[in-house]
Amino acid sequence: MNEHKIIYKIFFPILMSFIICLILAKNVNAQASFPVSELSIQTKQSSYDFQIELALDDSHREYGLMFRTELPEMNGMLFIYDQKRALSMWMKNTYISLDILFIDENGKIIRIAESCQPRSLSIIRSGGEAKAVLEFNGGLTKKLGIEVGDQINYPIFENALK
Repeated sequence: MNEHKIIYKIFFPILMSFIICLILAKNVNAQASFPVSELSIQTKQSSYDFQIELALDDSHREYGLMFRTELPEMNGMLFIYDQKRALSMWMKNTYISLDILFIDENGKIIRIAESCQPRSLSIIRSGGEAKAVLEFNGGLTKKLGIEVGDQINYPIFENALK
C-alpha cells in the first residue's frame, strides 16, 4: 500500500503538469491560428475599417478573445455561424472589456452589448436571430457612434458591398 502512495505522490503531479502544458499549448495554438481579414462598419456619419480575426468553427468560437490582455483599437474578432439563430456569449476567461455586436444575415447590427465586464459569467444574448458576432474593445461603439441598425460590410452578409 505504501508503494502505491509513493507512486501516486510522484506520478500524479507529473501527470497534472503534463495535462496543464497540453491545455496551454492548445490555447496558444488556437490563438495563433485565427484567419485574418478586414471589414467596415457604416454608421450614419462615417465608415470605419477594422482588422479582424475570424472565428469560423467551434474551436475558434469557443476560444475567441479569451486570455488576451490587450487588443489594438481598430481590431476585433468576427464570429461567423452557418445559420442565423439566437446566440449567446460570455466573458469567462476574457481579460479585457469588450463591446459585442450581434449582426443579422444582411449585416445589420441588431444588438450591442457595450463594455462587457471581463471574466463575467453572465450570459449576453443576441435578442434575436443573428448570423455573426463582432467583438472589439469596450467603449469603442460609443466613441465611434456605432448604433443598432448600422451596417457591417463583409462578404458573408447578403447586402455587403462587393
